[in-house]
Amino acid sequence: MAAQYVSNGSGVSPHRGIVDEDQPKFPWKPGLGLLFGGAGWYWAGQAVNAVLLPAKIGQIDPQGKVAMVAIVSTVTMVISIFAGIIGGALSDMTRTRFGSRTPWIVGGVILGTIALLCFAFTSHVAVVLVSWWVYAAVYNAMLAAGCAWQPDQVAPRWRGTASSLYGVGHQAALQGAQVVAALFVTNIPTGVIISLVIGDVLSLLSVAVCREPSNTDVPREKFTISAALTNFLPPKDGGRDYWLAALARFLWMVPGGIGTYRLYTLTDYMGQSEADAGKWMSFMALLAVIAAVSCGIIAGPIADKFRSIKIPLGVAILTVGLPCWLPFFIPTPVMYTIYVAVSSLGSGVFSSLDQAIMTTVLPNPKNAAKDLAFLNSCGVVGNLCAPLLAGWVIHTFGYAGLFPMGFIVLTLAAICVFFIKKVH
Repeated sequence: MAAQYVSNGSGVSPHRGIVDEDQPKFPWKPGLGLLFGGAGWYWAGQAVNAVLLPAKIGQIDPQGKVAMVAIVSTVTMVISIFAGIIGGALSDMTRTRFGSRTPWIVGGVILGTIALLCFAFTSHVAVVLVSWWVYAAVYNAMLAAGCAWQPDQVAPRWRGTASSLYGVGHQAALQGAQVVAALFVTNIPTGVIISLVIGDVLSLLSVAVCREPSNTDVPREKFTISAALTNFLPPKDGGRDYWLAALARFLWMVPGGIGTYRLYTLTDYMGQSEADAGKWMSFMALLAVIAAVSCGIIAGPIADKFRSIKIPLGVAILTVGLPCWLPFFIPTPVMYTIYVAVSSLGSGVFSSLDQAIMTTVLPNPKNAAKDLAFLNSCGVVGNLCAPLLAGWVIHTFGYAGLFPMGFIVLTLAAICVFFIKKVH
């Protein structure tokens, strides 16, 4: 269940959730916690998943690297789905003097660090894969708990701004982690250590800034089979909008295979050396983070002011999809870089408003983390299905086929957003 939080001097019922009247001013503590958390929770995972894991697999199996990435992603997908849902449900049921989410974030930092250090300092394929899968489980459980800070502690009137802060942190990690990691494609242990330090510091800072209140006074539900199913299964009363948001989240992540195979696209399709490809990737990520963060900073406050989330979110998705045609027609690193920079404008807006729309369609504040974890798990499935689809596209159509695929899937995601009725 959601914790009992104090926003304006009075308790907020965990059964009704926090409402606009409870929070006349923007809650800066959870807002800044989401900013630092959005960066810290994603940093190391993004650095490894987007850059260092493909590079490590390329070193271990240079001939079968594309197929191996797809296989690894399939297993990761299954682990991540269950870890996120179970972690979110257990977080909802956690009662401590530090709240329900903080223990999971701190524990995730500790266990995740151990797992990625094992990943960094071995060349044994079994240890590499198991350590990555352990990290994927820890990372998704931590993420499910941390994302619930928004429905727990932020009233609906401020969720655009809070989501914007989270989105800025997320985009900084999404692109910034690649900037850093791309510098170490030939020195993976150093890349992992640096990424871990950045991610861990930001994650712990988020906890210190948010200062989640105690929830030891929130009563536990009596255990029944019905309650257990409610705590661990998708919401049966989620409604049409909840599942449209889930589908949009899934489709948004599916074209991520374009980024997963960016290194191989530059080397095997555009003729760049691995060193030059690393430099191009670093430059792309730098431009992307500037574009995404710039848009992300302003998108949430503007959405709150005009009480509009759906239209800018749908347009943002289309803004990411349309530039996919640029490297398709002109397959050069320069045009690829332009595509990344332009699409990052829309990506920044999406990341700023994504959490706002997902928390708005949640059916029950008592199970906020679990229900939000199901929505996030749809993104995880999309993200981890992405290499599978991309691998099939590469095998069938070549690397050029990645870009039309991205346009088609993102257009479908935008349509799902436009059909959500509960969100203005």
